[in-house]
Amino acid sequence: MIDANLESGWKQHFPTYEFKKRDVAIEEYRTSAKNLESEERVFLNASNIALIVAVGLGSLAVGSLEQLTEQFGAIIPAPLTLGVLLIITAGFSLVALTYFADRQKSVVFAARKVIVLRRMLGLSYGAIQLVLPNWRIEGADEPFAVRLFPGWNTYVTYPYYALAGISSAVIFFLLTVLCALFLAYIYRKALLDIHESIILLLIQNMARFIRLKLVTNFEYIIYRATLARYEFVRLKIDLTNLKKILVFIEDRTFFTHHGLSARAFLRALLGLVKLKRRSGGSTITQQLVRTLFVHEPTKLIRRKIIEIFLALCFNRVFTKSEQLEIYLASVKFDRGVLGVIKAMHHFWGGIIPNPSTSQSFFLIERISNIYSRLLTEKIIQTANSAMESGLMKIDDTHELHKLYYDAVTNGKITDCNGGIERMAVAFGTARQCAASNS
Repeated sequence: MIDANLESGWKQHFPTYEFKKRDVAIEEYRTSAKNLESEERVFLNASNIALIVAVGLGSLAVGSLEQLTEQFGAIIPAPLTLGVLLIITAGFSLVALTYFADRQKSVVFAARKVIVLRRMLGLSYGAIQLVLPNWRIEGADEPFAVRLFPGWNTYVTYPYYALAGISSAVIFFLLTVLCALFLAYIYRKALLDIHESIILLLIQNMARFIRLKLVTNFEYIIYRATLARYEFVRLKIDLTNLKKILVFIEDRTFFTHHGLSARAFLRALLGLVKLKRRSGGSTITQQLVRTLFVHEPTKLIRRKIIEIFLALCFNRVFTKSEQLEIYLASVKFDRGVLGVIKAMHHFWGGIIPNPSTSQSFFLIERISNIYSRLLTEKIIQTANSAMESGLMKIDDTHELHKLYYDAVTNGKITDCNGGIERMAVAFGTARQCAASNS
């Protein structure tokens, strides 16, 4: 039987609570009442602020949606931008409601503490509701009369209705837009051209964003490059030696990477920051996409960024052999000389259907040498490396020297410092060493 005596009955209701000095309990009661008032004020103010913020963010999200998608559309797809807004809206609502739930717990626990202290001090408003309701803190004798969730039609749910209404409207709007963009994606994907892809479209948008000019009609450029490839077949030109030398000189890991060589890229990056001697870090695929698609090669950093993505994309569309053939048909061998067929006409006056190893070496070494200079040391070093790799023989170096000698004599290559003589000495020394070794 529970004792109803006000002086001692509370000990049965709250057996773990006690106080020795009444003055201390009274002061605790006053403090708790102030805390309760403060918590209620914080709850209501936070509710009003949350409503204002939710309305503001909702209006901003809906009203500025087009500007946001246009602003970030060059680097982030519109569906992804909307997805981020959707996550932000849902996350804000979740965090806000969690916060309000925690505030409501603080208010209720503060109210229950006031009720307990009131009972411990001997104050009770009775079980019969004559003036004060016993289910509110003003007249309650039991702490659990104040409930954590008093109902959906009370002020406690005010933050929920405000946030749920606004966030649901914003989320519904964003989902509608996302659905429209998804349908647009499906439709655009169905209308991709032969060599187009969604990734390529994103790369083009990225280039616009960083203000790097690319060709406007990728499909036409690829069509022209493919026609140049077929010209080799029509003219019955054997590219076997040219391909071998090209891979050896320009990109020895060509057949093992996917358009980008991490080692070469790192070497070029160290060269840019002057931690290592500057050298080319572009793969054959990177060089090819730069030649075909980039209009502004002088913008080095921006060009490199786009070049990397284009190379990865290009590598997925064309086989390694096709890339080499397009490369040989497209790159510059001298000033105004594009493609290996024109290079043969330029240096030798006609087409060589089956270029030898030395002829192939000569042509590949001329790639991008628009000033027609004789780079003697580079030629000697590369030729010696080719011989060490078994790609060239001593007789090939003799023929190679003659090719350069004829080109210098005919004015096709400029030798400003007696390089042709040094080349003759170097290849002669190589021949003597080879003879002594045999």
